[in-house]
Amino acid sequence: MHKVSIVKGLGSPDSPEIFRMVRKAIDLLGGLGSFLDEGDTVALKPNILTGELSGKGVTTDPRVIEALIKLAFEAGAGDVMVIEGSGYGVPTYEALRLSGMMEVAERSGARLVDVDMDSVIELDVPDHLILDKIPVSESFMKADVRINVPVMKTHDQMLMTLGMKNMKGVIQKPTKRLFHRIGLAKAIVDLNRAVPVNLTVVDAIHAMEGLGPAFGEIVEMDMVMASRDVYSLDVVGARVMGIPPGEVEYLKLAAEKGYVDLDGSGIKVVGESVESVHRVFQRPPMHLSPQEGITIIEKGACSACRGTIRSVFFDLERMGKIDDVRDLVILVGPHAVLPDDLEGTPIVMGICLQHLKDEGRYVVGCPPNNDKLREAILELGTNW
Repeated sequence: MHKVSIVKGLGSPDSPEIFRMVRKAIDLLGGLGSFLDEGDTVALKPNILTGELSGKGVTTDPRVIEALIKLAFEAGAGDVMVIEGSGYGVPTYEALRLSGMMEVAERSGARLVDVDMDSVIELDVPDHLILDKIPVSESFMKADVRINVPVMKTHDQMLMTLGMKNMKGVIQKPTKRLFHRIGLAKAIVDLNRAVPVNLTVVDAIHAMEGLGPAFGEIVEMDMVMASRDVYSLDVVGARVMGIPPGEVEYLKLAAEKGYVDLDGSGIKVVGESVESVHRVFQRPPMHLSPQEGITIIEKGACSACRGTIRSVFFDLERMGKIDDVRDLVILVGPHAVLPDDLEGTPIVMGICLQHLKDEGRYVVGCPPNNDKLREAILELGTNW
């Protein structure tokens, strides 16, 4: 039986309360001392995503990471690393600073490792779905103990993101782009097969619903979850969020491979029950058009381009210019097709549509830079 612990804390917990919650969640699994030996190197893998949008429900709470650093040293660790590769559009080093991870690491005696600047080790993927080899951060793989620390969030392409998807941060940006091109769900399963972790600790102090992973509504859950088995944790986490595990593509694929049972058999929940913390999360909208007068023709777009579109329209809204945009068409995704009856000039977005670059206002990139896409939208969408 794989154990998944759930710990509910006090409302709006402070740092000491979060330390208590993290400790208890791990103690329910045997304590951090059961995971490491004296002098071991411990790698903590948070979810940073992007520095600009750092904060509650988006990035791993630095107080959770600080608690894990303290617990690791308390258990005898000789070295603790905070290892991450940020999302597109921002250098990892900058994201680590803006998210508060740099300050926490310096204060607590841990080292920061930028995955995008790290050496990589090419790993074989046993019983692979789509990739037989994956290049992964060497520092993360050489650590004696690997701890995955995701945030509980919905996701506008994968429905939800917890432990399994958070592992994307141990690969560099070019490999992330490859994952999106070939099939993200299958690649996520292969990554988790290639890179076993010793422990996953979910930060659900503040979670996110709706337009995750960055633009949704913050949900205060005041909760920490943990498990030695990332597949079991994601199944239980989905149930906590009111999402049937079978609707999450990468969980369904993992179940088909025999890595987990979606009905929860073989999983023992300790601490709080699922029912006592259950909340039906608002699902992410799968459409991209933010309002009438903006048409987005999308076919096979990856989450990077989808996120860029949402980010740019979010910027335009903050700038007070979103209502000025009308009669705009954007093509995105490798299989998007230009309509025969289209009037006006469309925006053609991304390297995967380079073959249509002469058919509209082309914005290059994988994904395109926010500034360049915003410039194209204002150029075409406000020219009537």
